[in-house]
Amino acid sequence: MSLRLLSDEPLEVAPELVGLLLASPLRRAVAFALDLAIVVVPSVAVAVAVAAAALALKQPRSLAALRTLIFDESTATAFESHAAMLELAPLLVQLDADGVPVEVLAAVRTGELDRAADELGKHKLIVAMSLSEGTKTAAPEGAVRFPFERLIPEQVRFVTLYGVAALYFGILTRGRRGATPGKRMVGIRVARLDGERLSLVESLERFAGYLHVPGSLGLSLIYLWRDPNRRLPHDRVANTAVLRVLRPATRARS
Repeated sequence: MSLRLLSDEPLEVAPELVGLLLASPLRRAVAFALDLAIVVVPSVAVAVAVAAAALALKQPRSLAALRTLIFDESTATAFESHAAMLELAPLLVQLDADGVPVEVLAAVRTGELDRAADELGKHKLIVAMSLSEGTKTAAPEGAVRFPFERLIPEQVRFVTLYGVAALYFGILTRGRRGATPGKRMVGIRVARLDGERLSLVESLERFAGYLHVPGSLGLSLIYLWRDPNRRLPHDRVANTAVLRVLRPATRARS
């Protein structure tokens, strides 16, 4: 392995960027909220599709039972509802679903599936999809939460839950404007400090750096005020800063 010497490359700033107006914390927060609103629907759609496909391959009868309870609940007969609960009770226990009554747990473990279905039928089934990997959301009292995201195979769970967002932020941030739609709406952009365009790998690394916010319980956001260039850890990873984009009239006045 060849030796490397410390250089000033990460510290250089292109002359044309020096003195440009930085994006305020408020603008950055609003832009991120707008981008999340845009990306959440396709992310959920992909996650639901992958989860449904996984369930169809492993337990097609459980998928049919779930479809009955979701789409045909008002028209299903008592027999059909009981048959659906009969299929879903073992799956809910397997998924460690939130709100599963202890009576259902005990009945499934002893193989008394009819009793498990009867007990489960006394509770409201809520089918939910969470995009936060590893989190547990408590079900309301008298309800059982079907954790649809736990049907996604572990090998592809992270990519499924965050892949759409990674492509959204990665491709658009490295684009010619250096901005996602949310950033463009509030008039800010991402710029590499040396003035060059971000590569796709660097842009994806910057997206992955967003994990510092939940990882630090939000404490890393303090750098928006402490750092002279308002660079958060994900900006340091990609050697970027977030700048204001001034309209021609505003630029002329300034």
